[in-house]
Amino acid sequence: MTDNDKFHDVVSAYESVKLTKQELKTENETIDAEIAKAKEELDWLESSYLPLEDLKESIVEILLWGAKDYEIGTIQQGLASLATNKLWSSQLAEYGNPLKFQTIEKALSGKLGNFTACQIFTPEKSQLDDRVFLVLLFKTIEPTIRRIMEEMTPDQFGYGGITPNEIGPGLKERRELIRSIKSRIQELEYKKGANVQKISALSS
Repeated sequence: MTDNDKFHDVVSAYESVKLTKQELKTENETIDAEIAKAKEELDWLESSYLPLEDLKESIVEILLWGAKDYEIGTIQQGLASLATNKLWSSQLAEYGNPLKFQTIEKALSGKLGNFTACQIFTPEKSQLDDRVFLVLLFKTIEPTIRRIMEEMTPDQFGYGGITPNEIGPGLKERRELIRSIKSRIQELEYKKGANVQKISALSS
């Protein structure tokens, strides 16, 4: 192989590298455009309004979540405090330990004072939290909540102040779309990152 042939091969390889880098850069530009479009769709899905019936269903979900949150954060803690001697000042020596038989008998006979320890649903006596009713009676009151919402007008839910094009898909469809778009963005970001690494390797 002559020097001229070698030089030709080097130039050819160099041009091939330049072409490959440009192809990768062009592909990343396309990926950037796809990511931007996907993020626009995602933003619209997250910020647009729900259809009225889906909003009503969301309200029921929020109430259920609030009930569960109150159950875990307040009622379970109240029961645990009652069970572990944290609610009677006279039982400090047993603080954090399970109630003993003799303590239970003292409580039932009134020897431990009044029954403030039984205040597990609303530990703050000066306040009444509706979530107490949601925890204890949701199955009973859910039909009433749904009936009340059915008797309300769309204006009462705020729909009088928005236009139809501000309303997106329903709750279930929207959640699926959002999951799909986020997954697509992640794939595109990964592909873009891989291309950047290739460009960096070709530049070194």
